[in-house]
Amino acid sequence: MEEYLEKQKMLSTGSNLMTISRKVKRGELSNLGYGYYAENRKTLHFNLDETMQAIEKVLDEFPMTPKHAIFSSISLNFCINQLISSTTYIVEVEKGYDQSVFEFLKDRLDNVILLNPDEGMKINYWKPNAIYIYELYTRAPTNKNGTTCIEKLIVDLLVDKKHITLFSGSDVTMSIERLCKEYAVNYQTLLSYASRRGKKKEVLTAIQDYIPSPILERITEHDQQKIA
Repeated sequence: MEEYLEKQKMLSTGSNLMTISRKVKRGELSNLGYGYYAENRKTLHFNLDETMQAIEKVLDEFPMTPKHAIFSSISLNFCINQLISSTTYIVEVEKGYDQSVFEFLKDRLDNVILLNPDEGMKINYWKPNAIYIYELYTRAPTNKNGTTCIEKLIVDLLVDKKHITLFSGSDVTMSIERLCKEYAVNYQTLLSYASRRGKKKEVLTAIQDYIPSPILERITEHDQQKIA
């Protein structure tokens, strides 16, 4: 059984905040949130393929590069059954930039590019490597390289239709289980994002079997205190 390290216990046995922070940066510890850490957890990294690099280049042309998250549906092939051969890209940019990003990309790339497409537009205009532009939720967690981070991805796969419809239901279930069991997930960040989307209860119900028991107890205690 995997052991989880509590920050307060580490501090009381000789570690300090700087040491813990350095170990996290070196990948020796994974921050699971709520004051808990784990050793030897894999970290999910998404690489930028050619299209994603082109999108990043366009975003860098803005006077102030907007906060954004880029996701390629094919990037989940490592943990689903029905492998995707032709990817779809979801590009989410902070409020006020979606129209500009759409126009910039339309001028510079040959891909099918749609702004806030409904299901009919997706069916009628989709081609391999299609790019969909959406507004990014306020304070959504993202990776430094502009890709979707694991905490955002798990929530989006559970509650966001634009992500859900890229995969079968069984593939979504399989992905959530593997991501939570094998990779470093900060559940405090994840549930904070779910709360901002008004979906915390739904998300917590879906993943509670994968959350380490001491963290789940901490979450339950925190929620009960809020109710009280």
